[in-house]
Amino acid sequence: MGNAANISTCCKQSGVAEPGKKIKPLLELLKAGGGVRVAPQAEQNKAFFELLDELFPELAIYRQGRIQTSPGVEEIEGSPTEYYRTVGAMIALLSCYSSAHGDFGMQEDFGLDSVSAGDRGPMSTDKVPGKFISMGNKRQEYIDWCQKFASHMLSEDDWWSMLVFLVIHDVGKSDAFRKVVNANLPPHLRSDDHDRALAHCLADQELKKQLLPTVSKMSPQRQDSILAGFETNFQLPQLGQGEIACINFRGLLEMNPKHLRNGSLHYYFYHSIFDIAGASCNERFIFPLALQPVYIGFTKSMDDLIEQLQTPKMDERTLYFNFLYSNFKKPYADYEAEFASMCNSKVFCHETGLAVLRILALTRNTYLNPQKVTESLLEEMSHLVQELAGSPIGPQIMLYYGPDLLRMGLGEDMKDESGENIRAALQAIDHVYRAARRTLILAKSGDYQYQLNVSPIVTVIKKAGKEWKGGKQLLEVCKNISVKNNDLNTEGMVEMKK
Repeated sequence: MGNAANISTCCKQSGVAEPGKKIKPLLELLKAGGGVRVAPQAEQNKAFFELLDELFPELAIYRQGRIQTSPGVEEIEGSPTEYYRTVGAMIALLSCYSSAHGDFGMQEDFGLDSVSAGDRGPMSTDKVPGKFISMGNKRQEYIDWCQKFASHMLSEDDWWSMLVFLVIHDVGKSDAFRKVVNANLPPHLRSDDHDRALAHCLADQELKKQLLPTVSKMSPQRQDSILAGFETNFQLPQLGQGEIACINFRGLLEMNPKHLRNGSLHYYFYHSIFDIAGASCNERFIFPLALQPVYIGFTKSMDDLIEQLQTPKMDERTLYFNFLYSNFKKPYADYEAEFASMCNSKVFCHETGLAVLRILALTRNTYLNPQKVTESLLEEMSHLVQELAGSPIGPQIMLYYGPDLLRMGLGEDMKDESGENIRAALQAIDHVYRAARRTLILAKSGDYQYQLNVSPIVTVIKKAGKEWKGGKQLLEVCKNISVKNNDLNTEGMVEMKK
């Protein structure tokens, strides 16, 4: 693969020595381009992009070869999709810097406008759902959020480090990057997981100089801080909806406690928020989108999790249970006392109780008959409980797009008084887990999270539209699937049998 050879070359060709470690010049260039209302396109911000590419040679990685956008899914070769998404995340940080510093004393809202203004279709501030969830209609909340973030940035070097963090955060999605990294690892450590690939590169001094020259110029303490985050391999966006496997918490629990205190974990958690803000960016509209459920919701999740991590002798299941339980209490207040009585058993908490909370979270706590979830899992689905509670033999399986699969798969009957809808849906999910598990029988290690992309099932549900018949139809669909894995057995894709 030629791109594997070229990828290190592109990162060596920067003519910039040690950068000034100031992000303000980039922000001023972005402002000079005209801003989101006047100049939303990349072509209209040439000077900004030229400086970005000069300062950060790693950005070229996103424009070479094939780039993995989600497990089992890749862009066409040479697509700039991830490049613009990454730049969008960087602009989200620049916008935060602008608002946190009062837009430099001027009576303007450049920062807020950059993440909310302009024609954004349904997410525009005057459209639905944008008018309800865009931070553009919550000016003071956005400024407060930016100032809270800024409280972790004690110097201009901190802001620069966060920008570098965003530059490199998804380089592991490049097939060429992972190929170079994996070639330097023993077979049992090789992975197609982009965060793992990046962490291995950050931990190797020679690879880091070769592939991440901007990082290699930073102080050892900064480099250690960035590595600490990616070594956790933790996925904050998938936490609140019960999507991640239990083992995903292990990196957090094994993290050196100093990184809970020195801001390293904050860097890592906040990068997910900026990353999501940039997800819709492209060549025609480079500006990110700040949504309240992400900015406000994820920050609360982050703060809660960091507090939990400081509890002595915490374990994966307890951490997951406690986090989901705090989100369970309000929507299921009528059931909470009954559920709490069962939680006097630690066995219940770590197995069926955790499985119940994950299932409800997968529906974003919109399913209205939690008793039936508990009954079904207690009576007839021990295998599914094992999968959800992180106690199978072999790798732990994460269903990528699992929340869409279950929430949409249940259809309109969320009250489900008989419980038949959820029972059929749970049987469907069990079929998916079993199909994936059959492909992992010869896995060399069980000490990792395997990601199964279930989006083809979601596509079937979407195509059915109003004709979709809920859990029973989901069960029939899931009986008709197979699973195809990558060569490393770390990721898989559901395929519909013909």
